[in-house]
Amino acid sequence: MMSRKMLLSFLGPVVLSLLFLPGSSPAQDDQVVAKIGGAKIHMSDIDRIIGYQEPDRRKALEQNPQMKATMLKRTVEGRVISALAREKGFDKRPDIKEQMELFLNDYLTAEYVKKEVLDKVSVTEDDMKLYYKTHQDEFKTPEMVRASHILIRVDRSAPAEEKDKAKEKIEGILKRIKAGEDFGKLASQMSEDAVSRIKGGDLGFFQKGKALPEFEKVAFSLKPGDVSGLVETKLGYHIIKVEEKKEPVLEPYEKVKEMVKERALAAFKKARLEEFVDKAMKDAGVDINTDLFFAKKQDKSGPVK
Repeated sequence: MMSRKMLLSFLGPVVLSLLFLPGSSPAQDDQVVAKIGGAKIHMSDIDRIIGYQEPDRRKALEQNPQMKATMLKRTVEGRVISALAREKGFDKRPDIKEQMELFLNDYLTAEYVKKEVLDKVSVTEDDMKLYYKTHQDEFKTPEMVRASHILIRVDRSAPAEEKDKAKEKIEGILKRIKAGEDFGKLASQMSEDAVSRIKGGDLGFFQKGKALPEFEKVAFSLKPGDVSGLVETKLGYHIIKVEEKKEPVLEPYEKVKEMVKERALAAFKKARLEEFVDKAMKDAGVDINTDLFFAKKQDKSGPVK
């Protein structure tokens, strides 16, 4: 189904051209913003159409005169050129009439579903609490780790000699750490990560998906206080030390209540829409055979290979 936003974009000039037909009686102080021959487009016409837009676009149009001017220009162009198309009989062509009907059906579907189905769905406090209870993973703070590292930079595509030199350097640092030297001091002196080295290599807390995959895999596998072996990423070679870990924690209901409401409402709307569509299709006696699209085509000489 075409999105409501796309439909409004496509149908906007068409709808406007219908609304701006002669015969309306605007207020005396309603400014004329455009003329097409003897037809006039008033400020109230534009304001009315802006009111039909999605909330975000409506707000943008109301606050941005340039966007409003562009919409008016497109509207006038649409009316002028569509009039030329009608003179040529394009509106009578079967292929165009069929496509316009498809667009219209999609638009009516979107508006009907929104106003008669989705806008009537609501959730109670009990619904929200049940959703919170049965979807707790959605309301947990993610597992996080605070790690420090020492980096010796070298590109993966670098010559073997250059990579060997970088590897030898970081292996020497690792030996010093194992011998008892302070990780933070070595990071400050020798790490080639200019941002973290001033903090003793400290990268702060991060969650999964926020670091390089190879780095992240090792960091989340270590315990607080553990130091890794050599870890290679696209940046070069790392030594990782895990400082702290935070396990996932379920946020209190009252803290995430608005998020719970939003997600519960979305789930209820999805379920209600599926129920509505299934019933409508059943009541209409619909029988769809999509298998035909996937069946092997055959001709008189036998199956197509």
